[in-house]
Amino acid sequence: MKPALQPNETTIDTWAINYMAPDSKTAIGKLTVTNQRLLFLPQHGADSLSLSVYNRQGLIVLNKSDIKHVVAQKSFLSKKVRITMLDDSIHVFNYGVMNIDKLVAAIQNN
Repeated sequence: MKPALQPNETTIDTWAINYMAPDSKTAIGKLTVTNQRLLFLPQHGADSLSLSVYNRQGLIVLNKSDIKHVVAQKSFLSKKVRITMLDDSIHVFNYGVMNIDKLVAAIQNN
């Protein structure tokens, strides 16, 4: 399922990635980064993550305008993007050993 885009919204890229919600629950799914939002669609049931971050389609939506900080955390076996929102909630996307530079650039790009 491709996420529905808003008017004037364009897709930058999509990644298969691990997500950790603010409540520390994790999911594997697809992250689509657009010029306006981050759209994460888990591959499994919504009961594994806090329903407060889901919309009706099971999609986790982070508006880029609500992002306070984006930090890349890199070690030999783990490459993560840590996103702090304006409400101080923290969302982490873990790409394993893969390079995250393009993902970080896409998140920072409006």
